[in-house]
Amino acid sequence: MGAVIRLLAAVPTPPPYAGPEVGMELLMRYWSSERVELVHVRTTVRRSNAEKGRWDVHGIRRGIGVWWRYCVALWRWRPHVVFVLLSSSWVGFVRDVLMIVTARLFGARVIAQYRGGNFQGFYRSQPRWRQRWIVWGLRRVERVFVQSCGLRGQFTGIVAEQRLRVLPNGIALDEFPQRERSVAEAPPYRLLFVGHLAFAKGFRELARAYQRLRQEVPVELWVLGTRIADRRVARSFLPPVWRQYYDAHARAIEAEIDAFLGAAEQHNVRLLGFVSAAEVRHWMGQVDLFVLPSYSEGFSMAVLEAMAAGLPVVVTPVGALAELVTDGVRGRLVPVGDAEALAVVLRECLQQPAWMRRVGEENRRWVAREFPIERTVRCLEEEVCTLVRQ
Repeated sequence: MGAVIRLLAAVPTPPPYAGPEVGMELLMRYWSSERVELVHVRTTVRRSNAEKGRWDVHGIRRGIGVWWRYCVALWRWRPHVVFVLLSSSWVGFVRDVLMIVTARLFGARVIAQYRGGNFQGFYRSQPRWRQRWIVWGLRRVERVFVQSCGLRGQFTGIVAEQRLRVLPNGIALDEFPQRERSVAEAPPYRLLFVGHLAFAKGFRELARAYQRLRQEVPVELWVLGTRIADRRVARSFLPPVWRQYYDAHARAIEAEIDAFLGAAEQHNVRLLGFVSAAEVRHWMGQVDLFVLPSYSEGFSMAVLEAMAAGLPVVVTPVGALAELVTDGVRGRLVPVGDAEALAVVLRECLQQPAWMRRVGEENRRWVAREFPIERTVRCLEEEVCTLVRQ
């Protein structure tokens, strides 16, 4: 066996609890390799999801502190490879390029992952000089990972095809306890939403669909997540095709979401707030159906967790979700932005409890077979080893 390869992972971990942080924390925790030694530098800057995407003094100060710790780790540890995550906001990408260039100055090779579904839209929305700068920064990265084959197209014309790789999310099934409630055990049925309480996650459509559904089916809505009402932050999660619509209707959209949340008790909505990953798994064991009608996703960690928890899922065919869910097989697909169709599909699911139980059980087996975290670890390990030994 040759010399051990040193890998420095400069990535965010919780808190706050969002897909990138949760996914990276799991990868760090399950890393096991005799060939690649891993050291982690935590790059989390914001204390809550609602603060992400802002440019302010506190963020700059924390960002400088992260960069300094990163430089110290590079100097002391001299890694062969540095692993970073890419952002699709201008502020975030400027920070990313600083991390990339710094690693190169210390003689390390750089690999990066984009954990979203909107990089092409981000790139096209930038002025020409920024586009050139984005391409310049990504040329300093030797491998760019996306989360599914269908997400490779985000980097067409930006990153050469031979430098693109797929690194999917993984799940540690042993961390999901046995269900405390059988799916569709008895009404009132319980729907679960996990994510930002924002337009980009389809929360307005869910609120509308749920209010129609309540008139026909005994049902409750359980909500896990942080409210994001800042319009600059809220629009940053949207693909360009929906940003113009949001900008034109933002005031009414945010008022509608706030009104629904303000009347949560009378709507039988249970607001569970900001919780840890372990608490998310706990609540998933007590509901009947997971719903996430997003306008934009990469490879949603929440959807994968819901399937691992034995739940059927109702999602929009965005990002990698169309690859995860075949309509009627592992859940249901609904059109983006269509509250009426969402209400119909939710009603159809709740009226078929035997189907829901069967799909939930198959989802758990399928995720265990196709997305174990150990496979994700091995995939990244192999890419690092191949890159260093070329």
